[in-house]
Amino acid sequence: MRTPKARARWARGALVGGSSAVMTIGAHAAAGAGLPHGSALILTLLLCATVGALAASVRVQGRVCGWTATTAALGAAQFLGHASLAVTGHHPDGFDVIPGPSMIAAHTAAAVILGAAISAAEYLYVVCSSVLCWLRLFASSAPRPVPRVRRRATKVVAVRPVLVTGLGMRAPPRGFATV
Repeated sequence: MRTPKARARWARGALVGGSSAVMTIGAHAAAGAGLPHGSALILTLLLCATVGALAASVRVQGRVCGWTATTAALGAAQFLGHASLAVTGHHPDGFDVIPGPSMIAAHTAAAVILGAAISAAEYLYVVCSSVLCWLRLFASSAPRPVPRVRRRATKVVAVRPVLVTGLGMRAPPRGFATV
């Protein structure tokens, strides 16, 4: 059985891989290079997914270490994605592996902000799943109340037709009665 922390690590890895791919592809499309296609897109997605899987496998203790590891993974994925787009010829200016200072600042700011958001989501996932596990223990083990059946004495006499059934409210025949 997996613990909430283990599931949160896998969620962190998925968020790191997905958000770094979206950031890398979106930033290059916004810079005027257009959306990548073909080998550039596949290579960028594979690199971002690999970094996300590596980020999921790292166990960190403490929220500051988790934020640092998440931010470093986002930065590495963005750099590798930028390099893959440059190597595959997706940049309109030619081969530019090292980005300019404004792009470095934008990627760093995005990595810091997304790292904080992903770390907060990971922490909140662990807290909420732990609380829900405890609530489930209390909600499911409580015995359900047994419905009370109220019995009332009734004085309703049902009239039965004697002629239809042949069985009515009568005594045995006189010939069989013992004296």
